[in-house]
Amino acid sequence: MSSDSESSSDASADTAVVTFNSKTVARLFAEHFERPDTRISATAVETAAEYLRIFTREAIWRTDKALKDAASTAAESGDGNRTTNISNARSRMMGVEDLGRIAGTLVLDF
Repeated sequence: MSSDSESSSDASADTAVVTFNSKTVARLFAEHFERPDTRISATAVETAAEYLRIFTREAIWRTDKALKDAASTAAESGDGNRTTNISNARSRMMGVEDLGRIAGTLVLDF
């Protein structure tokens, strides 16, 4: 992923937008073309990179929300052991299993 600076209308400072490298996206497409002479335009590659950026951000946001909701539910139910597990989950990085919990609905929405 690479970083580009662009100004946001609701923020006074420049914000970094993380995107997928266009060369990487083009290579991913090329690896799966059936015919070696198949070509893809730069615009299509840029569009696919933006789609991947949005998809990735949404996956991270939904996973974070699911973890927060689970922590809230555990705290409300008074389940101390589960609360401890959720607290431990919040203090670590998101893992594949966390992303896997939201993958089904994410893919259906996209």
